[in-house]
Amino acid sequence: MPSSSSFQASDRDSGEAVNSTTMVDIETSRFSSFDPAHITKLVRTQDKKWLREHGGIEGVMLALETDMENGVRGDRTDIDSRRKAFGSNLLPEYNLRKIFCHFMLEAIRDSMIAVLFICAVLSLCFGIQKHGLRQGWQEGLTKILAILVVVIVSSSGKFWPITQCLEFSAISSYIPETDVVRSSKWQRIPICRVLVGDIVFLKPGDQVPADGLFIDGCSLNTEMTKTDGQIDRIEVDAHENPFLIFGSTVVDGYARMLVTAVGKNVKHHGISLRGSLIDELKRITSMVGKSGKTVALMTFMVFLVRFLTGKLHDDNGKRVSFGGETRIGDVLAVIVGILATPTMIALTSTPEGLDSAVRTCLAYSMKRLMKIQILVREPLICHKVASVTTVCMNKTGTLTMDSMEVTKFWQGLNSIEEVQHNLIAPSVLELLHQGIGLNTTPPSRSSSSSLINSTEKTIFEWAVKQLGMDVESLKKSCTILEINPFNSKNRQSGVLISKNGDNTIHVHRKGAPEVIIPMCSHYYESTGNVKVMNKSSKALFEQILAGMAENGFRCIAFAHRKTSIRDYFTFSRQQLILLSLVGLTNSRRSGTRGTVEDCRRAGINVKLITGDNKVTATIMATKCGIIEPDYQPGEVIDGEEFRKFSSEERMAKIENICVLARATPDDKLLMVQSLKQKGHVVAFIGRGIGDAHALKEANVGLCFGTQGAEIVKACSAIVMSCQDFGFIIDILTWGRGIYDSVQIYTQFLLIASFVALVIDFVMAVSSSEPPGLNAVVAVSTGKIPFPVFQLLWMKLIAGTLAVLALNMEKPSQDIMRRPPRNLKEPLITAQMGKKIGAQTLYQIAIFLVIHFKGKSLFNVNDKEKDSLVLSTYILCQAFNMFNPRLLEKNIFEEIQEKKLLLSIVGLIISIQLIMVELLNGFSGTARLGFGQWGLCIAFSAAPSLVTWFVRCTPHLGNFKLPMLKPKIN
Repeated sequence: MPSSSSFQASDRDSGEAVNSTTMVDIETSRFSSFDPAHITKLVRTQDKKWLREHGGIEGVMLALETDMENGVRGDRTDIDSRRKAFGSNLLPEYNLRKIFCHFMLEAIRDSMIAVLFICAVLSLCFGIQKHGLRQGWQEGLTKILAILVVVIVSSSGKFWPITQCLEFSAISSYIPETDVVRSSKWQRIPICRVLVGDIVFLKPGDQVPADGLFIDGCSLNTEMTKTDGQIDRIEVDAHENPFLIFGSTVVDGYARMLVTAVGKNVKHHGISLRGSLIDELKRITSMVGKSGKTVALMTFMVFLVRFLTGKLHDDNGKRVSFGGETRIGDVLAVIVGILATPTMIALTSTPEGLDSAVRTCLAYSMKRLMKIQILVREPLICHKVASVTTVCMNKTGTLTMDSMEVTKFWQGLNSIEEVQHNLIAPSVLELLHQGIGLNTTPPSRSSSSSLINSTEKTIFEWAVKQLGMDVESLKKSCTILEINPFNSKNRQSGVLISKNGDNTIHVHRKGAPEVIIPMCSHYYESTGNVKVMNKSSKALFEQILAGMAENGFRCIAFAHRKTSIRDYFTFSRQQLILLSLVGLTNSRRSGTRGTVEDCRRAGINVKLITGDNKVTATIMATKCGIIEPDYQPGEVIDGEEFRKFSSEERMAKIENICVLARATPDDKLLMVQSLKQKGHVVAFIGRGIGDAHALKEANVGLCFGTQGAEIVKACSAIVMSCQDFGFIIDILTWGRGIYDSVQIYTQFLLIASFVALVIDFVMAVSSSEPPGLNAVVAVSTGKIPFPVFQLLWMKLIAGTLAVLALNMEKPSQDIMRRPPRNLKEPLITAQMGKKIGAQTLYQIAIFLVIHFKGKSLFNVNDKEKDSLVLSTYILCQAFNMFNPRLLEKNIFEEIQEKKLLLSIVGLIISIQLIMVELLNGFSGTARLGFGQWGLCIAFSAAPSLVTWFVRCTPHLGNFKLPMLKPKIN
């Protein structure tokens, strides 16, 4: 043990006056006698030499003013002083104003926005120069305001999903919890409230809440995911490796740890997350953006050639060129016009709405799921959820409820229906108390609240109530010498104890009956007599176990042996004495059979993978509809048989297997890997610690989070706190719905973008009136079809209104009646490509006819022709929102349910009418007659009517597109 001077700085002058301070100031100076960085960086550097020189773990505890048994004080003053000295695990508070300003600056920094803003300012200056301050400021200022509106709308589209995510994250976000002792009291707290100096208890399934040092424990093993996705298994002990790293998970054993660093001081191990859907959307956005820049460059080159060849004129008809009589101001004005028009084309061509659409759709859908207690921890996993072809699930806690009940108790060969501890011999009862109360993890706690799983917790509580087990007396009467924690591979746990009264040594084992009973040479009767386990008695025990399995019981066997320290390491494990058999039951979750049937209708296979024996697993699978009562050979196998298959045999039989019984964690992992290798997209629903690797390996990991271990929640992309198994369908519907919405919006946006690009280019370069000075002031007056206000209106439709209309509605009723999508299929499928091409070509053809022949065909002037183009374009996009849904069944019911879609389409049409008929002076449009509006509606609705006609026509309406067979990730 080091002296206190080991952590002290030089002594202060004893005669120095001490100023009066507040209690907080006094407390925060507690740790100023040493450099906190020495301790907070200890785990990062793993400096065992420094640790030894400063007295090891005891020296660090002394410096941190904590106690191994009692922990820190934990009052408000103590907490504040520790956070001030060492930092905090608390998540930072988000400033919404700063977030919105960040999005604003991000939009303003866009190169196209910057160039357009410069052009708008120059346009303002030239307008004032030409028309004077009284009239010349209007157009330029309108452009500047339009740019600001675009920036604000774009920022708002990104900001709203963030606010929604923060809102439901603050309410229901998943934050792991851990056990700490403060002021001699154990309590369970979120890891964000852990302090430096806390004594933390770790058990299998827990996440290490901070960097720290190993104090004591048994067989502690942790796992840590590296940045390349590989998993490191680390053995931690007091001598070779006492360092525990934040974020790693406990997979075996238990321990107490001392927290040495929190917050930014912890050692991080990175986990790389990528969203393939976002990557594909970025590629699409980049493709369209490059197309827009190409069109803008072509437009610029046309204007530049015209300028250099002297084909540009000012408003008075004079040629504008370098030299001659042209004023330098007019030349500069035309140059600005040449730059402004292509810039506007490039700006409006970039489909920024794609990213906003995904954010909005995810925020809206996740908020709906949160209302039914489903937390999506990895939102971008939706495209994998939409592709799931097989769902693998555990039985306990998945098909059944978490809560269990002891309903059978066998003492020897006798079933004790009404358990009364006075009916059991005191010597046997005492052994049962030891085997149940001390052979648990953790063994040192006095209640069942912190036990690892529901099986141990149920038996523990049953022993207290029915067998009269006094936990405090039991702890005082015995000393634990060694513990063998439960291991899912050998399916048993053990404890070696010494009775304090007579110093006798006792071995206790518990676990699966098929593991424990072969280890027993004798068995206890309720009277206390010990009988030999001969062939006939073993056969009777096998009948008992078979009967419990047929009734769906989970059976746990308890065994005991009195020994000595000398004999403990030499006695045969086949010399135990069977104490008792305990049968537990838990009820099925509601809606299991209906959910399995719904999955099959959606083209999804369901498999049961459980640690229960084959009989129990078969009964549960039959009740849930996973297999039929007359199931075929090969549909139900056990883990041992599954492991013995060669790779070729496993691949040949994997799809036919419906139930895998007596499965170890390795079997579950192998099942998921084999299914993925076969070409399936696998969702795994787990609960226990043994499910962790399968959850990580699966394409989609899900768990019921009411009582699951922290490692299970950490390995799951989706955590369900609800009790209804039917919510699995809601999750699958969510994934398919989001992907459908993104596809529909992408199709809509690409059509609108490509059509606008072609029209912009054609109408800009084919104008009979080149861009003179007046064109500069207005960016274009007839040189491209859409002045600033109209461009803003088009951007609002594509980037905001369409996002809301197409991404904030419930999924279609038919979405779970079709097979899963192909995971390797691109976002824009071949069929979507045909639809995009057909719609784009149709709209371009219509607009070209209106542009070149509109004046003669429809008897309109130039301004009316441009208004006809704009109105037709807007109405085409409005009707185009319906087109993807016109091939669905019950189309009218579907559309009636899409109230937001109907409202937004109605709003778009209404605003367009107001712009053209009432605000034509401001919007740069001309009023249209009834016949001209009829033409706009006819041109716009024609594709939708044709699609609907095909859907409703016999034979044609029954045509179905071939479904692609799902492939595997």
